[in-house]
Amino acid sequence: MKTLTIVRHAKSDWGNENIEDMLRPLNERGYSDARIMSAQIQKKMQTPDYWLTSPAIRAYSTALIFAHTFKIDAEKMVINKKIYAASVKGLRQIISTIPDSANNAILFGHNPELTNFFNEISDSFADNIPTCGVLHLTSEVKKWKDFLSEPLKNDFYLYPKEFKQ
Repeated sequence: MKTLTIVRHAKSDWGNENIEDMLRPLNERGYSDARIMSAQIQKKMQTPDYWLTSPAIRAYSTALIFAHTFKIDAEKMVINKKIYAASVKGLRQIISTIPDSANNAILFGHNPELTNFFNEISDSFADNIPTCGVLHLTSEVKKWKDFLSEPLKNDFYLYPKEFKQ
């Protein structure tokens, strides 16, 4: 069995409109949401054994917060520049190349790509995966190249507003 957790990066800081998009950091709410969501997700699933993130600062920062919560060394994260602005086909390719020795992968990326990807591969529908939204998908396959060719079970879909008062 293989599981894939998809995380949209947390809320980014738009205080400086002149900053290059790849360098846009998280804002205060983004840091807070990432801490909240990583703690909630840690309660619901086992520690991912393969970490994959976009190199964009907001996605990488979100991944670092999750890694800290799960007590994972940041050096174990794979930074894949193809995740940034990846098409659905591109995300399919990235997932198919996850090493089969990993059973539980987590991917940190961006919208609208993640929402489009989820809507294409799932029998569920998401209008928009919100910032720091997390989806957890399971397949009974043994190889990642087969992960998207079999029916996927959408185990959970969580987002920060669910955990705020």
